[in-house]
Amino acid sequence: MRSSSQQTLTENGMALGTLLRAHRLLLDLVDEVLRREAGLSFPLWEVLVTLALDPQKRLRMVDLTKRMCVSKSNVTQLIDKLEGQGLVVRETSTADRRLVYAVLTEAGREVVDRGTTVFNRAAEDRFATFMTRTDIDTLFSSLSKVIAGLDPAEGTPDSARS
Repeated sequence: MRSSSQQTLTENGMALGTLLRAHRLLLDLVDEVLRREAGLSFPLWEVLVTLALDPQKRLRMVDLTKRMCVSKSNVTQLIDKLEGQGLVVRETSTADRRLVYAVLTEAGREVVDRGTTVFNRAAEDRFATFMTRTDIDTLFSSLSKVIAGLDPAEGTPDSARS
């Protein structure tokens, strides 16, 4: 005799499922818009913007991997593509030759600026248009708490907003 247990999602499960579905939809949309209007995929733009946000416009490859939450091989492939386009260069540390930095070039800065304009427009047209300012602030605060809880190395959740 088979058991006929039916699992139902809890409210928390439904909320997480909704978040993940929204993530997929938004990621696909943002990637398509960035490709069409800025000539680069979301992962490539994400590397560039991560480097651009660093005060020195350079990060160790291992730090880039951690900040983007991707594998070393994934970051290596992305940097290979960006380096081939002249948007980043690799620099080896003079103090420790094992350390390799990804450095944003001037051309990379121009491309990340163009991509950021496209990204911000998509955020306005395809994301913010469906919510109030309070909704967006609450979502930002709530997701920042999740990130801080899952990745304590991220630091203060609201520091990204300043």
